[in-house]
Amino acid sequence: MSFFRQFPKVGYDLNRNGVLQNVVNIYRSVRPLQNFVDNISAYKYYEIKNGERPDIVSQRIYGTPSYYWTFFIINEYLHDGLAAWPMSQENLFSYIEEEYNGWVVNTRPDIIRNTDQIVIDHRDSLSGRFQIGEELRGSISGARGTLVQKNLDLNQLVIQDTTGSFIGDPDSINLSTELVIGQTTEDSVSTYQAFRYADAPHHYFLTGDEHERPESNGLFFPGAVPNSQLSYVSNRDYLFHLNEERSRMRIIDPNYVDIFQDRFEKVLNSNG
Repeated sequence: MSFFRQFPKVGYDLNRNGVLQNVVNIYRSVRPLQNFVDNISAYKYYEIKNGERPDIVSQRIYGTPSYYWTFFIINEYLHDGLAAWPMSQENLFSYIEEEYNGWVVNTRPDIIRNTDQIVIDHRDSLSGRFQIGEELRGSISGARGTLVQKNLDLNQLVIQDTTGSFIGDPDSINLSTELVIGQTTEDSVSTYQAFRYADAPHHYFLTGDEHERPESNGLFFPGAVPNSQLSYVSNRDYLFHLNEERSRMRIIDPNYVDIFQDRFEKVLNSNG
């Protein structure tokens, strides 16, 4: 059964001429029948194998590809559709290579005060500096690229379509630095660390925290956790971990899937 055949139709004036045509109401959304799904005997867990598509998994579990849609209904993370389905290892490598190319540069902001302790500058702060889309250049390396994102929570400039390598050793903090200069705004900051985008911090966490919960880094935010107490998860590691998490999926027990479909259709087509 096609998933969209289960959706009701609605009259819609496609040509804006007053003539209504019946079209599938793709905006009709029904969340899981919670009491049904919360019944522990009604579902199991399945480990998606490398590269398995939803229809293949459905065929393997239910003997038909037609129940693939149930995965997207009962798993919260799959409500975003196929974009959230776990990638094969090969596709994940390609995705990271394509989407996380370029460099990440962070700075070490510092509040500058005069002799009267009045703030006169926020040196190397990213706030209010640079424009998304402008070209940034390294004053010593000559590296250049397009600024695509300013992540103020991590104090990062994300630079893609790059030529050359920006200076700022990610392992030997502050030994080698350079100015990064905006070619449109002429704003500039001094680098503190430079990472390949895929290997840049996705978030920091307290060293030893097995849950790796995000923490703010005291290097960038006064009063936050000291950098000496922190480790970080790279973008690459985060994506691999996320993909692995998504590979463990909840499924309707084959003994209950027909009942689930019947109840789902009734709710979907109800007038309430």
